[in-house]
Amino acid sequence: MTDMNEYDHYETYCRSLGDCIDFSYCRATGGTEPCGKILDCWIGRLPVSEFLQTHYSPELLERLFAPQLGRLERLFTIAERVDKNIARKPAAS
Repeated sequence: MTDMNEYDHYETYCRSLGDCIDFSYCRATGGTEPCGKILDCWIGRLPVSEFLQTHYSPELLERLFAPQLGRLERLFTIAERVDKNIARKPAAS
């Protein structure tokens, strides 16, 4: 079993942040959860798939790598939420 910190000193360019970052940031972006793009950035450089399977639960990995909504779908979802919130507010008198 590999140590959780074993690859922390490796660096790569993060397309999301636009700067170089350590693996330690990628494996705990959300505080305790890895970044959803960790495979895209590290595959071929580190045994990242094995690392993830060793240190994270299958449920977390399934949720993390589930297909995400596209930009347009996210905008429609937000618009629907706003529309519902506006409909619930009573009219000002």
